[in-house]
Amino acid sequence: MTTPARKFIFGVDLDGVVVDFYGALKPIAAEYFGKKTDELPDTFSYGLPEWGLLDRKAGYDLSYDALHKHAVNQHELLRTAPAIPQAAYTLRRLSRLGVHIRIITHRLYVGGLHNKSVTQTADWLEAHDVPYRDLCFVEDKLSINADLYIDDAPKNILAYRADGRRCIVFDNPTNRALGNDLRARNWDEVHDLVAAAMTDKG
Repeated sequence: MTTPARKFIFGVDLDGVVVDFYGALKPIAAEYFGKKTDELPDTFSYGLPEWGLLDRKAGYDLSYDALHKHAVNQHELLRTAPAIPQAAYTLRRLSRLGVHIRIITHRLYVGGLHNKSVTQTADWLEAHDVPYRDLCFVEDKLSINADLYIDDAPKNILAYRADGRRCIVFDNPTNRALGNDLRARNWDEVHDLVAAAMTDKG
């Protein structure tokens, strides 16, 4: 009896890749800090120090954790953020091609928000008709297997590379120092990179 071939697994990060997380967070951050939205630059680095955020040790109220908690509690950020253009549509196209979509996200890093984070995430995925077989909330993304990954966070991208795993870099200002290997600037490019990886795998 022939064993059916395992489907191609695509490990997909959400924030900054499928969800326009930074675009949704920016007006919330401006309101939180009493600034105008255009005072917060569109070019930023990981941790958003350019927006005035500090390490939690330097002042919790000005830390990313405090802003994130405010955004989820008061604005339902993870339910209301818009999608990256073409992301949901492209994931539906890939699913129809037989791609096993595995969502891999680290949204449980701020204490006291786990229930809201999970609920808002599931609601967002359903509202945007994003197909997926698995929804994984993990800090160590290397613990989750896939044939190809996509992420925007430099820490995760470098970890995938160090472990010999292929990861599409979804372009944003935080990761432009990592080179152009498997870089996608939009979801049309993501589709082509995934299709090519499927072909390579046979």
